[in-house]
This record gives sequence, structure tokens and C-alpha cells, in this order.
Amino acid sequence: METVPKLAVGGFTIALLSDGFWYNDGGCMFGVVPRPLWQREHPADQHNRVRLGLCCPLIMRGGEAILVDTGIGNRLGEVERRIFEHGEGRLLDGFKALGVEPGDVTGVVLSHLHFDHCGGLVRRRNSGRLEASFPGARIFVQRGEVETATGARNERLKAAYRHVAECLGPIEDKLEQIQGDCELIPGVRATVTGGHTRDHQVVIVRDGDAGLAHLADVVPTRSHLRGPWNQAYDLDPLRTMEAKAELLQAAARAGVWVSFAHDERLLAARMRQDGVGLRIVEEIGACAE
Repeated sequence: METVPKLAVGGFTIALLSDGFWYNDGGCMFGVVPRPLWQREHPADQHNRVRLGLCCPLIMRGGEAILVDTGIGNRLGEVERRIFEHGEGRLLDGFKALGVEPGDVTGVVLSHLHFDHCGGLVRRRNSGRLEASFPGARIFVQRGEVETATGARNERLKAAYRHVAECLGPIEDKLEQIQGDCELIPGVRATVTGGHTRDHQVVIVRDGDAGLAHLADVVPTRSHLRGPWNQAYDLDPLRTMEAKAELLQAAARAGVWVSFAHDERLLAARMRQDGVGLRIVEEIGACAE
């Protein structure tokens, strides 16, 4: 049975669940960074794709179980499954390994509404019907993100959010649209960063001196710890860089963990600032598939 890495953050237990691996275009993931640089750490295949992870932390304390993002899930059609090489997903296997039922999840926080972060909200049954994956959960997302995703007229935005109706339809009655920074439960906070999308948010867990920040698509991989390394998908790369610097410097000063949405090798790390820059001093590796 799959082993799920866990972190103790004060009174919280955070299980670093994964929805498995997928492949995406390296140029899109690393933007203006030249391929000879990024492929040293992320080798590209014959289609210029790099292997990526899908980390979805589950934050648990008492009767609360809050999932951060949901991965891709199993809703992709045949063509997209071939493009991204992602099948049924592994998220539910991780729940089984923890002895947690999807119905036990009390909340889901979505960093944003791109398909690789919200696709697992629903499960496609053999009949083709889409059903809510977490029937007892409140679903938290920024109101501005919903407005952009459902009302976009710009061609680029419409393409980025083309899947949203399928993902949100079955859970519409559970959706709670928040505005700005918000404490979801004591010790768990959603903080708006912008950058990747206008209303992109990250989740920060703090209990005493311990903490974890899930950086979602502000710092999707270990390579994106570098200031100028950003995704071509970012709508406002300068804001991404500002938010990244603020979050990483705060995490390094406090000695708390950060987790990466898409690193194929690392789920989480602690960092220290030295004379050169940020240096990883402790890490939790991803399970091989």
C-alpha cells in the first residue's frame, strides 16, 4: 500500500497527498528561461514535455480535514490523457492509505481554477456522469477567480478555463466564494498572491513556531525558487516574483516548510537564507510511481 509522507505542524498533521504525475510542455513551465538551463534539472522528452507532480496537502486536526487543491482527477478525455499522460490519478489511493474516506473531508481550498488544481473536485463514473469527489466538503475559492473563470471573454483566458463548467457544475451548491485573505479555521489561512492568475491564493498553516505554506503556482517546483524562473502561464510575472520573494523570505526566516504543487522529486522543503540566496536544508521527497 502507498505510504503518504506526513508533517507535524504544531497540533496539525499534514499529509502530503499526491494525484500522481503528469507531463507538460517545458517551455510553458519555465517561460523565458532558456531550455539548456531548465532541462539540467527537468529533462524534456521528445515532445518537449517535463515530468511534474501533483501535490495536494491534507491538513488535519480534530474533526477538520482540509484538502488544498485536488490535482487533475480522472475527468480528462482520451486526447488530453495522451497529451498529459495522466490517467485515473492517485489522490484517492492516498486517502485509502491514510484510512480517510473522501466523505471525511470537511473543506477543499482551491488555489485557482486551472484544470490541474481543480480537476479532482469531480470523479467520472463508468456511466460518464461526473459526481462530487468530496460530498461533505465546503469548497473555498476566491470570488474573483470564479468571476474570471466563468465570465472570461479574452481568448487566452477562455482556453485556460474551458474545463470549469465540468469541474464546478456538480459542486456548485458547496462552493463558498471568499474575498481577499481569509482564516478558514484557526491556524489555516488563505492568502491572495495574484501573479499566476489575478486572484491566485496560497494556503498557510501556522501553529506556534511551526508552519507550512503551500505555494501552488507561485513556486510550482524547486527550480522556481529562483526569482526570475516563472511560468509562461503567469498573467502577471512581475507580481509572481514579488509574491514569491515575500513568501520565501518569510518562510526562511521562520524556518517553516513550503510545499510544491508540481515538483516531480520534492513534495516539501525547509530553506535557509545564506550569502548567495535560498538554500534547501531539509526536504521530503516524492514517492516514485
